[in-house]
Amino acid sequence: MRLLIAFVVCFLALPVHACMGRLLEDTLFFEALPQPPLEADVIARVVLSDVDGGRARAEVVEVVTTSGVEVHEGQQFLLEYAFSSCGPNHRDGDQGTIITKLADGDERVLLPYLRRFSDGRITPPATPE
Repeated sequence: MRLLIAFVVCFLALPVHACMGRLLEDTLFFEALPQPPLEADVIARVVLSDVDGGRARAEVVEVVTTSGVEVHEGQQFLLEYAFSSCGPNHRDGDQGTIITKLADGDERVLLPYLRRFSDGRITPPATPE
């Protein structure tokens, strides 16, 4: 009986993850631009730093396109995005192409679209709280 109780306590103490495997995870990066095009203010190739569950700093390596927003190579922006056990699970130094909207009232904060690895499902940018 003690062994059963210990097993149940250990089982309940384990962290619960809704996502099991990389294929179900979301990413900030797009391998190709979606068709039809998404409504975006900035599309750029970036390098991430200061990644911390729902926030990251993005340094622009290459500007793909902008919509009325002045963006230059080397410029840094704060990214704010929805984060869960399904990602995005990026680390400092990760590189890729992001598609973003500009946050209302602050030109230094970008809200990226998310893409699921397995089926390419795209999630619109989350508005910051």
